[in-house]
Amino acid sequence: MSTRKKQSIYNSEIRENNQSADNVKEVVDSKNNRSNAKTKTKKQKDAELGGTDKKTHVEENEDYKIVLPDMKSIEKSVLGSIVGQDEQVRQVITAIYRAKELKSIKANVLIIGNSGTGKTETIKQVAKRLRIPYTEEDATKYTQEGYWGADVVDMLYHLLDKTNGNIKEAENGIIIIDEIDKKAGNDVRDVSGVTVLNSLLKIIEGSIVELDDLADPFGEEIIQFNTKNLIIIFLGAFKGLEKIRDKRLNRNMVGFAYNEEHKKTNAQKTRFLKQDLVKYGMPEEFVGRIDTIIEMNKLTKEDLATILAKSNLSIFKRYRAELKKKGVKLVHSRKLYDIIAEKSLTLDTGARELSNTVNYIFENIIYEVLANPGKYTRCVLSPQIVDDNTKFELS
Repeated sequence: MSTRKKQSIYNSEIRENNQSADNVKEVVDSKNNRSNAKTKTKKQKDAELGGTDKKTHVEENEDYKIVLPDMKSIEKSVLGSIVGQDEQVRQVITAIYRAKELKSIKANVLIIGNSGTGKTETIKQVAKRLRIPYTEEDATKYTQEGYWGADVVDMLYHLLDKTNGNIKEAENGIIIIDEIDKKAGNDVRDVSGVTVLNSLLKIIEGSIVELDDLADPFGEEIIQFNTKNLIIIFLGAFKGLEKIRDKRLNRNMVGFAYNEEHKKTNAQKTRFLKQDLVKYGMPEEFVGRIDTIIEMNKLTKEDLATILAKSNLSIFKRYRAELKKKGVKLVHSRKLYDIIAEKSLTLDTGARELSNTVNYIFENIIYEVLANPGKYTRCVLSPQIVDDNTKFELS
C-alpha cells in the first residue's frame, strides 16, 4: 500500500482512539516526513462537488451522517451532463437512494452497455452530487487469491484512501468495478475469472471484512470494515449477451422479418434476466446477488451532436470557453456538430471518440492562438475541418 494510504488510515485510528493532542502531533509529524498527504477541508470538498442542493433527508449510521438532496434536482442536474440515457440515470439514482433510505435493501447494480455510452460517467456524476466517496476499479487487474495481481480486498483499501482513512465514510461509499464481463467463465483469456467473482462475494453480500492496520508497525492490529452499506456497481459491455436474450425470446428470425420484429420490441425493450448472465458465463452465486440490472442505450448521431452542443461535459464547449478567455470568438454552423458526430460514429466507441475528433479540429487553432497572444479575436470553422484541421480562418 502507498505511504499516503498508511498515513490516512493511521490518522483515522488516532481520531477514533481519542489520543491526546500532544501524541497526535508527535506521530503525525514523524509520518509527514515520509508523506505530503493533506486532508481536505469541508469547504474544499464542497467546492469540488459543485455546491449544495436542497436537503430533504439525513441518513444516520452511528457517528456518520449523509445529507441526501432532493431526487428530482439531482436527476435534472445529472441530465445536464449525461445525454441519451434519461431512463438509465433515473434507475441509477433510484438504486442509490433506495440503498440509503431503505436500509434492509442492498444495492448491487450491474450496468450493461457499449464503450462510450456513459456507464462510468453516470455513476461519477451522481456520486459527486451526493457527496458519496467512490473508487473506480478495473476487474481485469484482479486475480484469484494467492496469484500474482491485486486482491479484491484492495478495493476496500482504495476506498479508505479516498476518505482519508475515515472508516465510517468508506463503509458508506461506492465501489465501481468495470470490465466485469471479462471475468465470465467463458472468457478463455482469464481462467481464474470465476474465482475472482466468487471472491467478491465477501464484499458484495454485506459482511465484516478484516483489514490489516497498515499503520501498526507490529502487524497485530486489524480494521473491521463493514460492507453492509456499500453500494457496488458493476460495469461491462457483455458482447454477445443480446444473442442469448434473443434466443430466450425465440428471436431466431433473419433479414427483414428480424428487423421488423426488432422495431416492434425496441419501443419497450425487453430487459436482461439473470439467467442470461448465467448462460454468458457468470457464476450463479455471483449473479444471485445482483439486485438491479440496467442496460444503457447505444448513442445515436443525434445524441452525440447533442453532447457536443449542450452537455456540461462537452469538450467542444470547453474549447469554446478557453478561446473566449483568450479573446477569440468561435464561429461555426450548427451542422458542424452533426458532421463531428457522424465522424465519431465510425469507430463505434460512442462519446469517447468525440474527444479525439474535437482535439484534432482545434490542434492548429490552439497553436496559432497561443503562439500569437492578442493577435486574433475571431475564428471561423469550416465544415471540412473535421477531415482537414487547416480549414479555419483566424482574424
